[in-house]
Amino acid sequence: MEPQLTPAPPTGQDTTDAAAATSPPSGAPFHHEPYWDVEAGPPRGGELRMAGFKHLMVPAMAAACLSEEPWCLENAPQLTDRQALAAMLTRLGARVDVDEAADRVRIDASPLNGHRVPADWSARVHGGAYLLPVLLARHGQVESGAHGGCRIGGGSRGGRPVEHLARVLERFGARCTTDGAGLTATAPRGLRGAVIDLRDFATPDPHRGLPTGPHYSGATKTALLAAATARGTTVLRHPYPKPDAQELARVLARAGVAVDVRPEAIEVQGADGPLRATSVTLPSDLMEVITFITASALLRRNLTLRLDRPDLVRDGLAPELHHLGTIGVPLAWDGALLHVRPATSPLAPDRVIAASHLVYSDAQPLFALLLLAASGPSALVETVWAGRFGYVDGLRSMGARLTVDGQELRILPGPLHPAPGPLRGNDLRAAAALLLAALAAGTPHRLYGVEHLARGYAGLPAKLRSLGARITPGATPAPEQETRSHA
Repeated sequence: MEPQLTPAPPTGQDTTDAAAATSPPSGAPFHHEPYWDVEAGPPRGGELRMAGFKHLMVPAMAAACLSEEPWCLENAPQLTDRQALAAMLTRLGARVDVDEAADRVRIDASPLNGHRVPADWSARVHGGAYLLPVLLARHGQVESGAHGGCRIGGGSRGGRPVEHLARVLERFGARCTTDGAGLTATAPRGLRGAVIDLRDFATPDPHRGLPTGPHYSGATKTALLAAATARGTTVLRHPYPKPDAQELARVLARAGVAVDVRPEAIEVQGADGPLRATSVTLPSDLMEVITFITASALLRRNLTLRLDRPDLVRDGLAPELHHLGTIGVPLAWDGALLHVRPATSPLAPDRVIAASHLVYSDAQPLFALLLLAASGPSALVETVWAGRFGYVDGLRSMGARLTVDGQELRILPGPLHPAPGPLRGNDLRAAAALLLAALAAGTPHRLYGVEHLARGYAGLPAKLRSLGARITPGATPAPEQETRSHA
């Protein structure tokens, strides 16, 4: 995600210059900034186990605060978000035990007593926003400062906005105030059930008229967490349709909440009290699956992905798999294994639309890489975040012929060449796209912005090295180190 990302603008408005204005010049490092030196090595295939689904792990860790019995999350990946959520819950009084070897997190929130989201941690990741409804439900009050993660705009200084979350909580009877970055809310009489049309937190996409937009997912998950222990029945009409929200509803059901999940509505009979203990096995991360399919196609590696809960992965990625089939990426499913093979003919051009009910916005930069290898012109349309084209300048420096026209990226195919200087990824998926582009170019590159990757990929350097990539971490020297080195 691009610094200062904003909701997708009307077609015809080019956002590339505005996004670039908030970023340092390409290749200009900050002092003591981490980087990777990357280069593709000899072709090597193999089998990789995909990590757990980040976008379900984060709200599930928050949901554990609604219980006074232990929750256990299996296949919980070692990401910055997991570290930050564990630290925040510990600061609030919960007991959090992490088994690094098993990717298992056990949360006992029975001693939890705080209602202020720790600002030093919440400013680093977006996941702290999901503590807002659960702390409000538990204590009748909650306070938070800014929420970070990829700088997706709307909030103070580019932080994640919270106004739409306040609007959701108000539907449950809370009183909220926001200052553009943080939120204070009270509900001294507890939360009560509500009827909410989630289209109020979305915009119709210009192609099918279905709801999409940057607030749709967060509003749905916040409403689910608030509804779980509210008094009475909550009906969420037109909920966000992706697996992270739908599966969160099923997690709550396993903890004793009466939940009816249908495509057109989710009905929740609030428990009006603490939830039961539960154990959750997270499915494989959908975006990591798409990332390594892209890596296999670009680097021409035979690759097998080992998946957890493969049926959910396959259903959740149905729009992406449809386009991969259209483009011509060979995939073969075999139970928990997904085999990816290099294409034997040129990839086909396509028109890919990123929307809340279609291809994930997170996957859009990866499709751009694939379509650069197509046999004809292609297009990507973004209806969620306009700044998702933040990777464009980096690819242009490698010879890619890309044109941004408002919400649309037009792609003329052609090979990638060595960049004249370092590359910079200013958000998680831009960094992933530029990393794969650097490997595909076949020559050494330096990539800045690699700190973003730790929020979305567990053990990424080791996985890429198993495919033959050479990755050497480094950091620019701090100013005092530079002074000493020149003395």
